[in-house]
Amino acid sequence: MCCVSLRCRRKMACSGSKPSKQVKARLDSFVLALTKKGIKLLAMDFDKTLIDIHSGGTWTESVDKLVPHVRPCMRDLLEGAVNKGIFVAIVTYHRQGWLIKDLLHKVLPKKVANKIYVQGNTSDFMQRQRSLTSGSSDSIAGRYLMPELNGKEAHITAVLEEIQKEHHVSLKKDEILLMDDDMTNVRIACNNGHYAMLVQPYVDYPTFSSFETMLVL
Repeated sequence: MCCVSLRCRRKMACSGSKPSKQVKARLDSFVLALTKKGIKLLAMDFDKTLIDIHSGGTWTESVDKLVPHVRPCMRDLLEGAVNKGIFVAIVTYHRQGWLIKDLLHKVLPKKVANKIYVQGNTSDFMQRQRSLTSGSSDSIAGRYLMPELNGKEAHITAVLEEIQKEHHVSLKKDEILLMDDDMTNVRIACNNGHYAMLVQPYVDYPTFSSFETMLVL
């Protein structure tokens, strides 16, 4: 399976200004490439991926304070993917799922934000993982279920269950793309049969041309 890491050549973060039509076209082309590749679920990390900082797992300030940290290029990728009929999810170790949902509603149209799944390390999610672990007689299998030792696989699985429940659709492993700033998570995703891309600190709209090239290799 395709495991993609990317070193951005440009030392420029996503700016808050509206991208030019030419620059935006690179994003649109990447989204189209996702559909052609058969990607049906775009799973995106939160800290240092959707936003340009690490929230620390919990955020003690207002949601409004997080808005300036949302990368416009990644925000637009979420919207573009949803508009093309791709399932989209935020998969994260962050514990405040409600906060991420509120943030999405502040930076995206309501009809788009409503369609994005959010799976973090909420108390319900962690309790479920602990119950799965305690029910395993194999210590290795038990450790495999713990999120921190299994990348974003447990989070993706939870999202897939929601998609199955709501849309009666079962997705294959190679129909899933993870975008994450953590190479360990990227490698684990690749080892589990997904497509995965490493998001570097200076990801921007032109980066999508490189993402597209790597996707079609």
